[in-house]
Formats: sequence, C-alpha cells, structure tokens
Amino acid sequence: MLALDLGGTHLRTAVVTPDGRIHQRRMTRTPLAAGGDAIVATALAELTAVRDAWLAEGNPAPDAIGISAPGPLDPRAGTIIDPPNMGDTFRGLSLGPRLADPLGIPFALERDTNVAILGETAFGASRGLDDVVYLTVSTGVGGAVITGGRLLAGPDGVAGELGHLSVAWDGPLCGCGGVGHLERLTSGSGMARSAREALAAGQDAPELARLAAALHPHPLESVHVDQAAAAGDPVARAIVARAVGAFAAAMVSIVDIFDPDRVVVGGGITMAWGERLLGPARDAVASTAFRLQARRVRIVPAELGDDVGLIGTVPLVASALPGRRSVGHAATEHHPATEGGVRSA
Repeated sequence: MLALDLGGTHLRTAVVTPDGRIHQRRMTRTPLAAGGDAIVATALAELTAVRDAWLAEGNPAPDAIGISAPGPLDPRAGTIIDPPNMGDTFRGLSLGPRLADPLGIPFALERDTNVAILGETAFGASRGLDDVVYLTVSTGVGGAVITGGRLLAGPDGVAGELGHLSVAWDGPLCGCGGVGHLERLTSGSGMARSAREALAAGQDAPELARLAAALHPHPLESVHVDQAAAAGDPVARAIVARAVGAFAAAMVSIVDIFDPDRVVVGGGITMAWGERLLGPARDAVASTAFRLQARRVRIVPAELGDDVGLIGTVPLVASALPGRRSVGHAATEHHPATEGGVRSA
C-alpha cells in the first residue's frame, strides 16, 4: 500500500508493507505558502514517484492509500475541515478523492495523531496496551486516546484534540482562536510566534534579535528560540520554560482524566528536547496527579520517530478498508491495531 504523511513542515510518502516495513521513502517540504491545491499536487507527484519506483523493482501494484493528515478532518469524505496551522486554503480541502482517483485505488484518511497512536500500539511504544494516550509536540501539538481498547473518536470523529487544552487562562491567543492553549505555548509554531511578538514589542532579547537579523527575510523558528535560550537570552529562556511548564501541567490533567497505562510522546520537539520536556512532566505527575493514576502511568518517548505517520497507515487501512471495498470509508469505525483489536468509541 501507499502511505502519505502530510505535516505542517514535511510531506512524507512511501510504500508500507503489512509488517510495518517502509520502502521507497521520500520526503519534501510541505509547500504551505503555495496553498492547498499546490499541496495536493505535490502529494500526488510524490505518491506517483513512490509507486513507480516500487513497480520498477517488479513488485505488485499498491492496492490502497493510507493518509495521515492534520485535523480536524472528515475521514468519510476524505476532507480536511479546519486545521489551525495550515492556512485558509486547507479549510474544506478534498484530499482523499483528489489523490485516490488519479491513482485508481481507494483511500483511508485519518487525523495524524490517530494514525500515530495506531502505529505505536501496533508496532511501537504502546504495543499490546488497551489504555493509551498519544501526544505529539512538533509544529503543533496533537493528541489521541485509546481507552479500553477503543480509539476515542466521539460522535463527530474529532475527539482527542489535546493540544487545545487550556493551561493558562491569561495566556496568548492560539491559532484556533482559543486562549492559553497547550499548542500555543509548547508547539514549535507557538514558541516561534512568541519570540516574534516579543521582538515586535521591543522586549530586551539580544540573542533573539541577532538571530532574527541574520535570518531575515526568513522568520524565526522554534530551533532558533532554543538556541537563543541556550545562549542565555532572557526572553527565549522564558518562552522555553513556559513551554515545558505548560506541557507538564497538561500532562497532569491528561493522566488524571484518562488514567492511561502509558502516555507516548512523539514529534519533532520531543525528539530534539527529550528529557528536558518529559522529565518535568513526569515530576509534575508524580507530585500533583491523583496517586492511583500516577502510580500506574508511564510517560515514554515514541519509538517510531518520524516514520509513525507512515507505519500507522497499516492498521488504519487494514481496518478502514477491509477487502479494499470502497474508495472512501470511515477510518474511525474499526481500528484493530493490536492482536486484540482496537475499535472506535
């Protein structure tokens, strides 16, 4: 099967076999500034290249496309609804049909964090567990929940938007329009936005100002905020400290509410920061979460890394397209991601 992992920064494609192995992997920058139509065209070109390379080796033709994309989305229609960090041209964008129809094979589309939790539960850090929370901290912050062996979907199929937990009622405005959300404070885009706003307001941030001048006309990104913090810039250090504190506070709420066996944390920021992010969260849970939940839970890094959005399409397609019987099918109806089966609730 073909796999597409559409992220805010990178677009990844591959052929993935049922054992979770990746072949013909490709990656390119997501052309966000060019708009939704350009992103669809890029994705189609990359998928076509992957397919052709696979066929050139004498392999059988892929029989489906599994798609991981930012939410919220409509998996039945194959449509992106309103992702807060992807721009206006993504609202209502038909993705699944515009990729599947030219390639002549069915699609299964699901929110990236749901695909990730399916992948980690089938092949990674939460394999075989029935009560799991997944968080990704990257360009944005997203989440997904498996409880009692069932993927938490909700009546609209959009449950699990843990990046939009409010952790600071007096905090800054999130891209979704809410105030003080975890995503606004801890994501890469949120930290970069905080740094740019601080400079625009004339705050004393000498290292951030130096980096911004050196990068011009390109904008500051979260990696530059982290670099400035390491160099002692007071504004950058405050942004990073607030990001870590917001993540820890959110983790306490998540553990108290969902009582998971494991919280798996992935994403680019997590991979770069490691224990700088996870350690304070574990400490906060141990000291302030309810004791029963705190004793049970383990907070661990994801195992599948950048490939989780590709590997997770294996259980997605297996459940959403049994027998490959339709071009589009509800990806949240059944998710047997483990031997025991993970279904939507």
